[in-house]
Amino acid sequence: MKFVAILSFAFFLTGCGSLDKKALLVNSGDSKELVTSVMGVPDDRQFKGDNEAWQYCQTGAGFGYHDYRVIWFYKGLVSGINSYKSSRTASSCVADIKQINWEDAPDVRVEVRNR
Repeated sequence: MKFVAILSFAFFLTGCGSLDKKALLVNSGDSKELVTSVMGVPDDRQFKGDNEAWQYCQTGAGFGYHDYRVIWFYKGLVSGINSYKSSRTASSCVADIKQINWEDAPDVRVEVRNR
């Protein structure tokens, strides 16, 4: 029941919400399917090994800037979200999408040490 309510709310926000509002519905461990239902199809997709990054952008998010969200996945599940802005004038939102720096990916590795 909770899942159905979240999906219904997500579909409502997909049409009219800002990236901030939509990103609030994405949580660590969510599947790609759930992210797509909340955020829509990504504007950019990059991957390296088990890591994947989807980028979303919104034109005119504020006075003269574009708003971006990077949703990080590890083995198909959300591992983190980052954001950035671009204020380059007379540019499209998609034209300013950054190349992913994989060192920025959330660390999801667990190290076990024997004593």
